[in-house]
Amino acid sequence: MVETASVLSAYLAFALLHGARPERLPFGLAARLRAMRAWRASARALSLVIFSLSVWMWSRAEAGAAALLVPFAALLCAASAFVLLAPVWPRAVWGLALLCPPAIAALFLLGARHG
Repeated sequence: MVETASVLSAYLAFALLHGARPERLPFGLAARLRAMRAWRASARALSLVIFSLSVWMWSRAEAGAAALLVPFAALLCAASAFVLLAPVWPRAVWGLALLCPPAIAALFLLGARHG
């Protein structure tokens, strides 16, 4: 469970990094976020925090180099899927990104309880 939460964290981290440029966001959010100057910096900072959370969660399941390599591989796979699918199905990739925070919390709590 914690491993899946870690992979979803990597996906969410890339979604935030990708969305740091407001013109990449769907649903008409670009116009509202362009007015906010702090959006780019805060999206990038939150992306770094969430990816660090991904590494930390994976280190609970694996030790050593695997705890670092697996989240980076998950980030690369999430980035590839996101960039390839965003032009085709933007609502699907951004919808999954919106569902990630509650899913991460639920999976982490389930994994912490059973692990």
